Amino acid sequence: MAETITGYSVIPTNVQGGNSYTLDVGEFVIQSRDASSPLDIGFLGYVEQVYTGLMPHHESLGKLGHLHVYQMRKVYGVSMYLARNQLHSDNYHPLRKTLRDYAKFFASAWYNTPIEMPRPSWKVLLAQYSAKLSELREGVPQRFHLTLDYIIPRLPKIFAPDWPLVPNHTDLLENNTHVDLATGALAAICDWRDIEITPFGMSLGGLETMLGINRVRVGWCYHSNQQDLRDLFWESFYESMASVSNDVRGRIEAARLVGLFMTHGFNYDASGNPFAASDGNAELDYLEAVILASTPKN
Repeated sequence: MAETITGYSVIPTNVQGGNSYTLDVGEFVIQSRDASSPLDIGFLGYVEQVYTGLMPHHESLGKLGHLHVYQMRKVYGVSMYLARNQLHSDNYHPLRKTLRDYAKFFASAWYNTPIEMPRPSWKVLLAQYSAKLSELREGVPQRFHLTLDYIIPRLPKIFAPDWPLVPNHTDLLENNTHVDLATGALAAICDWRDIEITPFGMSLGGLETMLGINRVRVGWCYHSNQQDLRDLFWESFYESMASVSNDVRGRIEAARLVGLFMTHGFNYDASGNPFAASDGNAELDYLEAVILASTPKN
């Protein structure tokens, strides 16, 4: 089908998603997605305005059997997963460029989210997230309680009419982040099926994937200079946002922590229902490593 549509021969891309299959067809890619994982093309149009230049344009080509088929302009660069050696060379010099661009990517949602983009009710979101984090507080091991006791009372500060609700990518893994192999420049962010309208800052936990490696039989290991790299990111991030108050910085930190707990604090049963993760869960081990490394010490 892809060859018929484009007139080009097709080649499977090097990295494939769990619910999608992607073919390289010259200047474009054709992606088929499972019936349970369609894309909202109208909504993605708003998201393109937020993250201009880092998100491919999406177009629906209809259905092929039970599959949804889409055409997207080709994303250049390579996934960070395949570019590790280059990014980590020369004392991580290329990765430093990636981090500066990544900071601008996150900050762009602060300024560029369209006013006309549909948004959920912040009051409804506040109730939902309060219930979910309270459930985590009751179920996760006690060592996480101090951080949860910090962020739960601050939820009304980030689910509030004066705090922006923006499109947040919830799956910022190495496979979804493409870079220029020569310079480390951020080329594109992929797989925009995993996106939610939530408070600004909730996707900032994606930074952690750039600062370490998940090693087999060891777990999450940070680079030896992760703090230097982390400081570079935050300096670039706040430069991109211009002047912000301590109150704004505090809300951003609370939102970042909420995003991390929501992404890594839950396990799921066979029916997909979430419940608080317990010891022995790899996601909870990762969460602990990230909280210890990334939370500012008083």
